[in-house]
Parts: sequence; C-alpha cells; structure tokens
Amino acid sequence: MKRTKEDYPSFNLFPIVGTWESVNLNPTVIIYQDDKKYLLSIIYVSETTKQASPATYEIQQDGSQYFISIASKRLYIDYDSTKDVLSISSLGDYLRN
Repeated sequence: MKRTKEDYPSFNLFPIVGTWESVNLNPTVIIYQDDKKYLLSIIYVSETTKQASPATYEIQQDGSQYFISIASKRLYIDYDSTKDVLSISSLGDYLRN
C-alpha cells in the first residue's frame, strides 16, 4: 500500500522535548525520549499534600497524528512551531517552560 502525505506526522517529536506549562492551569507536562520512544508525563499535584505524582504515557502515532492513550481515550497532540505552542486535546494549550 502506497503511503500518502496524510500518513506522515505534520511535525517531528524531537523539537517538543522539554517541560510545558498549561495556559489553562492544567497539570504540567514533560516530554522526553527514552531509547527510540517518546514519552509524555503529566505531573499531577495533590491539593491536600502538595506532592507531585507523574503519570507517564508513550506517544503513539496514527497516520499523521500523535496521541497518548489514557483510560482507553485518545488525547491528540499537536504543535505549532511558529508560536512554540503545544496543544493536547481536552487539556488545552501549553507553553514551553
């Protein structure tokens, strides 16, 4: 089967490696590379204990889109390199820390 432009992601994952803070006060996100995989950790902070606890997910690709799976739900990841803004569906926009 011949691959089309829609089969390839619109951006490379390497430029989004780093720490990202939500513009909507959602949990902080850290993206890093482990061997050949890219991982996304969401850092949840307890309101009562103020302790941070990460939840880590492998970034996967479906055609031209990247996503993580949380409780059998896909959260899609997009990146605007011009504005340096990371977008995660249902979590909103993130700025580089």
